[in-house]
Amino acid sequence: MRIGVSLNEVLRDFVGQFLYTYEKYISPDTGYMVDDIKSVESEAFLEYFKFDSVDELNRFMYDEVSLEIFGHGDQKHDNLMTKFNMFLMDIKDEEEHEIEIVSREIHRSIPSTLFFLSKLSCRAENIRFVQEYEDYWKGLDVLITTCPKALQAKPEGKLSIKINTAYNVDSKSDFELNSILEFMNDESLRDKILNTKITTYENID
Repeated sequence: MRIGVSLNEVLRDFVGQFLYTYEKYISPDTGYMVDDIKSVESEAFLEYFKFDSVDELNRFMYDEVSLEIFGHGDQKHDNLMTKFNMFLMDIKDEEEHEIEIVSREIHRSIPSTLFFLSKLSCRAENIRFVQEYEDYWKGLDVLITTCPKALQAKPEGKLSIKINTAYNVDSKSDFELNSILEFMNDESLRDKILNTKITTYENID
């Protein structure tokens, strides 16, 4: 099986870094603050952050401070990339599955994301950037993601694994986990997920 792993809120703390960068550059001028990262319950950032339009938000995120948001963000959990690298080696040794990092990036977020992966010494051999949500699934059998729109775009015959976060509570998936660490560390759980033919929604606690 070819397993795709997305970055935001799976390996990279995107929301936390966006909030930090927003408060650094925007909040001092507007006086508008977001009280808590956990209150950000949607990927539609215009609902939470003070921008006049989507174009203004995109200019801020993908042009003006891309390196700070996408490149200087932290990993989602302490030592996560080290553990992910070990997982990659184990999967490669087993010769049953392939891992691909797949992320929706545009403009300056692409080199910034490559910097993020480089600074953490990510050893993934397969990295793919997409712009359309349905393109996440190209060439994949399984996708591990937090992205509601990517989950919604799942084709028939594919397997979705949702990593729970505040903004995807209502998103349907074949399996849901609280962290990618559960998938990486629990071989029996991983085998159950990958070897089960999915017909209905199932919740993994």
